[in-house]
Amino acid sequence: MNQSQHNRRNYLNGRVKAAATILLLITAVLVSGFVWANSRVVIRVDGKTMNVNASALDPKEVLSNAGVYLGPRDEFRVAANEPGGTSIIEVYRAIPVTVSNGAKIDVVWTGKPTVGEIAESRGYPARSFKTVPDAATRPTANMEIRILTLSDKVMEKELPIPFPIIRQPDPMMEKGMEAVVEHGVPGKKLATVRQMFEDGREAGFDILSEKIIAEPTPEVLRVGTREANDPSRGTIRFKKMLVMEATAYTPFDDGQSGLTASGIPARRGIVSVDPRVIPLGTRVYVMGYGPALAADTGGAIKGARIDLCFEEYNDAIRFGRRTVEVYILAE
Repeated sequence: MNQSQHNRRNYLNGRVKAAATILLLITAVLVSGFVWANSRVVIRVDGKTMNVNASALDPKEVLSNAGVYLGPRDEFRVAANEPGGTSIIEVYRAIPVTVSNGAKIDVVWTGKPTVGEIAESRGYPARSFKTVPDAATRPTANMEIRILTLSDKVMEKELPIPFPIIRQPDPMMEKGMEAVVEHGVPGKKLATVRQMFEDGREAGFDILSEKIIAEPTPEVLRVGTREANDPSRGTIRFKKMLVMEATAYTPFDDGQSGLTASGIPARRGIVSVDPRVIPLGTRVYVMGYGPALAADTGGAIKGARIDLCFEEYNDAIRFGRRTVEVYILAE
């Protein structure tokens, strides 16, 4: 080997050693982090913040020089580590936590900064296990951490298809009133799903493919467009409207006990009806009166008549006798 070849070989060996040194340094940085020498460092430890100038690359040495003692289970993390910038070292003191997976329960001391890292350190990788609380949660002393075993299974599942709603304007009905013309029926689809399980319990699924078995039947509604006489009542859906003669009474008219035929106290919102026309227990809306419950009967209340309870005598007198629209509300 001549001198030129010898020099070239030494040069290549030097390049290889230099590359290996750089690779080793990069690996060390990725594993444990380091602090740029002569840079400003912020240390967060024990609820306090310290500002120091680093004179070492090793974070442990920086902490030691700052008088921060690390116990055998304490951990730290280095962040914002850029040349000429400010590095941040956060210290996590070891605390006791309980880790349970089924019948297995362990009490461990750990300085891991997140619940997920604690689970990983105990041999529960995120791809196969889920933690409660969430993996990103910062642990606290005596926290109980549950490990749920994740699994999945591909299967076929019948799922409903919601029915659409068709609203047809009706100028004969007042605004805010809706009447069901045709009830909707949900459709059905057969889906191939990946069902997820947590500790053997269903926990959601992903649809892989689907096939429609039955198309949904739309629900058809008549929607009032006429200006309402009682705009404060909001939207009401009903199945039937009756024109009735209405009268008013108070709970103790003619020495009555104040109890209805249903056994509940008479009060505003309780109305007396002919059960052959409006069954007891039916919820109604009376124009000019409001929502009510058919819960009482009366000897004079026959056919298309309704008696409305008022708690004040003057209110009953003021209402008097009049023809009203009574809406039988949809359930």
